[in-house]
Amino acid sequence: MLARFLQYFPVEEVNLAPNVAMQFLVAQNEELFDNKDHALRAYETFKGTKRLVNIPNIKHYGIYYEAHDQAFKLALEWFGMHLK
Repeated sequence: MLARFLQYFPVEEVNLAPNVAMQFLVAQNEELFDNKDHALRAYETFKGTKRLVNIPNIKHYGIYYEAHDQAFKLALEWFGMHLK
C-alpha cells in the first residue's frame, strides 16, 4: 500500500474529471510540497472550470486550523456556484 501511495501523483490525473469544477486552495508557506510542482501545476494543467486561491500566511495543515473558516466559506461559495 505504501509503495503504491509513493507512486501516486494526482497532478497527472487531474483531467480525469473534466466536467467537475475544481477549486485549488494553496498554502502560501507550504512546507511539505513545492506548490509549483503540485497545486499550481494541477491548476495550470486542468482544462475545466477552475479557481485558484492562495491562502496567505499558512503552512500545509493551516487549512484545517487558522484558515479553516476562510476555507469553509470559499468551499460554500464554490459549491453554491457549481452544484446548484
